[in-house]
Amino acid sequence: MSLNSYDFLLMLRDFFVGMTWFVAIVYFLSGIQDLVYDIGAYWLRSWRRLTYRYKPRLTLERLRAKEQQRIAVMVPAWNEGEVVASMVDNIIKRVEYDNYTIFVGTYPNDPATQGCVDRLALEYPQIMKVVTARPGPTTKADCLHNVLAAIRLFEESNGINYDIILMHDAEDWVHPQEFLLHNYLIPQIDVVQIPILPFPSPWHKWVHWIYADEFSENHMKDVPVREKISGFVPYAGTGTGFSRKVIEYLADEYGGHVFNESSMTEDYSMSKKIREAGLKSVFANVVLADDDSPWWRPLCDRPLFISNWSYFPMDWTRSVRQKSRWIIGISLQEWEQTGWKGNWLMKENFLKDRKVFVAAISSFLGYIILLYNIVYVLGYLGWVPFRLLPTFVAGESLANLVSFCTFFMVLRITQRIVWVGLTYGLGVGLMAVPRLIVSNILNGIASLRALRVFADSRSGKAAVKWDNTAHLEGIGDMGAPVQKRETIVLQGIPIEQVLAGLSSDLPVHIVNSLRIIRADTADSVREEVIAQLRNLASHKDISVRASLAQTLGKLLWPELTPTLCLLLNDRESAVVVNSARSLFARPRVGALLEHAFTVANPRAIEALIRVIEQDRRRQRLVFELIGREQLLVTRMRVLGVSPILRKKYLKFIDSAATETRSTQATLNFDNPMPESI
Repeated sequence: MSLNSYDFLLMLRDFFVGMTWFVAIVYFLSGIQDLVYDIGAYWLRSWRRLTYRYKPRLTLERLRAKEQQRIAVMVPAWNEGEVVASMVDNIIKRVEYDNYTIFVGTYPNDPATQGCVDRLALEYPQIMKVVTARPGPTTKADCLHNVLAAIRLFEESNGINYDIILMHDAEDWVHPQEFLLHNYLIPQIDVVQIPILPFPSPWHKWVHWIYADEFSENHMKDVPVREKISGFVPYAGTGTGFSRKVIEYLADEYGGHVFNESSMTEDYSMSKKIREAGLKSVFANVVLADDDSPWWRPLCDRPLFISNWSYFPMDWTRSVRQKSRWIIGISLQEWEQTGWKGNWLMKENFLKDRKVFVAAISSFLGYIILLYNIVYVLGYLGWVPFRLLPTFVAGESLANLVSFCTFFMVLRITQRIVWVGLTYGLGVGLMAVPRLIVSNILNGIASLRALRVFADSRSGKAAVKWDNTAHLEGIGDMGAPVQKRETIVLQGIPIEQVLAGLSSDLPVHIVNSLRIIRADTADSVREEVIAQLRNLASHKDISVRASLAQTLGKLLWPELTPTLCLLLNDRESAVVVNSARSLFARPRVGALLEHAFTVANPRAIEALIRVIEQDRRRQRLVFELIGREQLLVTRMRVLGVSPILRKKYLKFIDSAATETRSTQATLNFDNPMPESI
């Protein structure tokens, strides 16, 4: 039986009907998930606006009031010589922070990058070059492990402790106030991720703008909703600040493997581990209150919008390689290594991240279906010499489903315009609509490449290695001014000038005077200085009280101990944390801890515990004091509130017992007891 042309049209129609059902169902389910995030984003913004309406917003003054913790910046670099040099130069000249060291991880077979870092290290003492044990490229996680080992060695050699570990890529433009933001939020928050956004570029650089479109919607809308709903914040691998507690926790739990060396996206893997441990991550999407820009100005033009900026690939080939790496790590390797473990909220997050293959296939098929229906309409209008059969009829189930999908498509386009426009301006937002087509095609090709590369790695044809993207665009510039570094000379300043500054009406004069008070101030004027300092404990300006709390860490005069205890119960978190850090610098710290844990408010107790968690030296000190001075309240608070410290304390007890047995065995060996008769 032969088939005529009508039979062929029927078969073609049925084929496209089945394809339309598949695509429509995928679009519908994905559209519902995206709609939840849309609603959540607007609800979250409205809730925050109402909740924090009468609360003080974050300002430069508050950021600067917090004592600067020591930050270690990790920058892995493979074939990144000139790029990393520009990135580091920007940090040193423009970032408003003093207490940091930059550790650049290089490879023994990459002399160009090593040479650039060597030149920087000769000029700037803040730069430390790290050379990995193995030649590159290995994996980014392996490079980071080498950097972390160098940080620990540097700490031991110099008797210091890095409180914050900050990750950055070699191509980043670091915001001038980023370090201050991490310093302000940590250790109250365990991990802080800031937005990562592409630089504005010429309009015709469509591939680069695709990244801008996707990151605008992801970081401005989706990630904040994820954090609020499930507490899960996918890290970006750059602009990510970790409290030292988190780094040590992961090292203890995973045998020293803080980063997942078997994953191409070690940052995403790390975010899952930290979420599973119950530690707190936040996505800090912050425009400081000092910003006086009109409401309609896009975020890229707001100098006090704290974000990390960089150039992304502007050509098709490098973009496909980079997106393939992300897909392999997030969607395939994590699926293979951890499956779908977690509660239903985490499973929803996994679904959002792993639906990329089905979404890419559906988008590709959707364009074919659209082409079929365009040809059908052209035939219906008589513009082509043949007519195809319709795939659906109005009122039928498929037609209704397609209508819903059309609504979701319009909604997706609208949301893309809104969030890209919020970040880059309305004109750029409108241009995101035609870029959606290019984006779908690019992501589809990247998905297919990811499947091929992943299959090769599983079959043994290729090993997992650092598929680093060449950064041919270099480092951009958002126009921040060079920071002026002030040097305070302690010698030769009359005490009368210090006292005058302490009694000034201007907070800046008071703060400057607090910085130059000498611990060896003469006894004849010490009482007057102490009286002034006591009065400042109730000063209305946060920067004054925070600076006073910091100053009391170096002025170990016993008369000021009650003042420090008063500041420990301050209403401002920066003052409380500064006071907690200063407490450990004062004499008789055991008695002070016991008193503080007995009478302090919950905020102060939490700050003390966080400060202890950050530093292994403080932990050992506290553990020794608990046993030696019988600090019962301190023991109850520390071990009862912090599971991490409780676990470390048990290890400390076991280690002490082992040392005692070893000492006894040595004594018995050296001085044997006489044999009994």
